[in-house]
Amino acid sequence: MSRFVPGAALLAVALSGALAGCAAYRGPQDASPASGQATLVDTYWKLVRIDEAEITTAADAREAHLILRPDHRVTGFAGCNTFTGSWQDEDGRISLGPLVSTRMACADLGSEQRMLGALDGDILAELDGTTLIVTGADGTELLFEARYAR
Repeated sequence: MSRFVPGAALLAVALSGALAGCAAYRGPQDASPASGQATLVDTYWKLVRIDEAEITTAADAREAHLILRPDHRVTGFAGCNTFTGSWQDEDGRISLGPLVSTRMACADLGSEQRMLGALDGDILAELDGTTLIVTGADGTELLFEARYAR
């Protein structure tokens, strides 16, 4: 279950911004041109479906995504708010959290709440080429596509 910690959220957002400014942006690339296989870690995973509902992003809007960092931090954008937290991999199961997110007021938070709810806790992640299928503990299925390797 996600819980909001005001000081931690503010610190996480500030640190994420500061660290993002230090990272070199290489732009959109194939996830792994030689093999057609993306890696789970350090890949920009764009959310394209929640259960059977396709996710569409307006041309002028940010897309929902997540990135699992090698330092066991997860960062992302859920459609309205950014989120961050930790992740662990044990015996093929990935555990995320606790996740903290900003608290922007947006008109429709339904998809965001479903995405963050599915990502909270133990998840099953299946990597198939450049597709990542995440099944949350609540049974929600998230489909991500690799956009570029970091």
